[in-house]
Amino acid sequence: MHEFDFLGELVLIGALAVAIILVFQRLKIPPVIGLIFTGIILGPSGIAAVYDQKLISTLAELGVILLLFTIGLEFSLDDLKKLKKIVLVGGTVQILLTGLAISFLSYWFMLLMGRGITLSAAAFLGFTFSVSSTAICLKILSARDELALPHGRIALGILIFQDIAIVPLMIGINLLNPEVASSFEVLAKKIGIIVLFASGIFISFRLLMPKMVRLIASLHAREVLVIGALVICFGAAYLTSLVGLSLALGSFVAGMIIASTDESHQISVTIDPFREAFSSIFFISVGLLLDIRMVNLPLFVSIALLVLLVKGLLVAGISLSLGNSLRVSMMAGMALAQIGEFSFVLAETGLKNNVINHEVFQAMLAISVVTMIVTPAMIAFAPRFADQVAPALGFIPLVSKDSSTLFVRPPDSTIICAGEIHAAIIGFGLNGQNVAAVLHATNISYSVLEIDRDMVKTMRKKGEPIFYGDCTDKKALLRAGIDHARAVVLGISDATAIRKSITIIREINKKAFIIVRARTLDDVAALYKVGADVVVTEKFETSIQIFSLLLNHFTVDPELILEQQEIIRRECEKIFSSTPAPRK
Repeated sequence: MHEFDFLGELVLIGALAVAIILVFQRLKIPPVIGLIFTGIILGPSGIAAVYDQKLISTLAELGVILLLFTIGLEFSLDDLKKLKKIVLVGGTVQILLTGLAISFLSYWFMLLMGRGITLSAAAFLGFTFSVSSTAICLKILSARDELALPHGRIALGILIFQDIAIVPLMIGINLLNPEVASSFEVLAKKIGIIVLFASGIFISFRLLMPKMVRLIASLHAREVLVIGALVICFGAAYLTSLVGLSLALGSFVAGMIIASTDESHQISVTIDPFREAFSSIFFISVGLLLDIRMVNLPLFVSIALLVLLVKGLLVAGISLSLGNSLRVSMMAGMALAQIGEFSFVLAETGLKNNVINHEVFQAMLAISVVTMIVTPAMIAFAPRFADQVAPALGFIPLVSKDSSTLFVRPPDSTIICAGEIHAAIIGFGLNGQNVAAVLHATNISYSVLEIDRDMVKTMRKKGEPIFYGDCTDKKALLRAGIDHARAVVLGISDATAIRKSITIIREINKKAFIIVRARTLDDVAALYKVGADVVVTEKFETSIQIFSLLLNHFTVDPELILEQQEIIRRECEKIFSSTPAPRK
């Protein structure tokens, strides 16, 4: 039965991973770190107990495919259209600037070390390190419910472009091979063929996949749904790989196309167990790749920190230049600062094409793994770090520029004067627009503060009294008239930004009646503590709405229904013994 020896390795990996994650949870360390740490212990840098790394890497790649497929299910093609600016402009500039900056630094750093390298090797290092980790970044942002937030959408847009850019980067590496004579005409021809075939495949996806999903779901057999979902996911990945595009990109596009169908939720639920299992193996495989001597570790860690700093600053600068706030840009920069899993693929290609030697290859892997290990902590710390640092950088011209001057001021009739009864709305998503519609219908004046520049431009043309700015910026809040608002409604999703905003609002307007939207009951206590008057919890209010409709269906007296609503809300507050009573 020696052909099944790999089962022993899988059992060992799983058992150790469970044990480490249990310990890490006690220490409040993210599970992703535990999985990577498991790989380091079992890999060449640890006890070297896992030998079948080819199998592990195969399973890990399946995990990345499933992860990107399920994330694609959360985004429709309409959502992708909203990201086209950050994908096309932000992604292109990020790859070019990061590649050139790290190439320059690599060349001079190796000269200082007395190990001079060629310009082609320096360029290879720069553009290989310019790619971020799609799997780690999207996994953590998704787990933290931050993919839909501004910095999450910036990260997603740039990551999509990076996955597309892998193909021309790999072709470019072939041109760096000193033993192969290539021309730019050959490069252009190869890219043209790939673009042609890729366009045909994606058009086929758009036309055929929704029909396939509906057919599979119509059979009402769970076994067929499971098999069909896996066939669609892996089939899409395989087809895109045939034209040289990444497997993960194909599965992501397939997920986005299916997201527009009514059956997308069924597909997502079916895939989830497989995704969690295989994506966990991916993070373990990252640790298994590490094979270094301890004497070199300080050098690799220093280089990794430099790469994190350079990439983080460049992404933040690009985000700022596209009109995002400093706080959002800093968070996006910290999310994308690491080196990604596709860098491993590029590094292997460089090794095969004699652009680098084995020693440099192992050093690149070590530096990449170090940046991946610190990524979960960086993303978790990013909101707090941005809140502390962003106000201190207001002297920078690009940061301190009054963005509201980029738009025509609203009509005089919408300008709020001190003493006038009005409400301020922070965030102009679906909730904010509904509140604004009701206020308009009841002739109550209002002002809006929104961080999405395109949304501000569109709504300003429609006559909305809307201002561009970050709700954690005191100047932006004052511009929107928060200082003399009778009431403030916060309809945004970013819990950290909400808490920071309430604190600033209380500094400039102690009497305002603040109504806050919260996603979970866990946020309620903190929001009351910083000064909210009423906290509306999404899931909790949904349950109240459901039982109210049920009682109304059974013709229960309306006053009794209202009484039951108040009882449930009071019981909810008792759950949080530390929750201050709402302000009077």
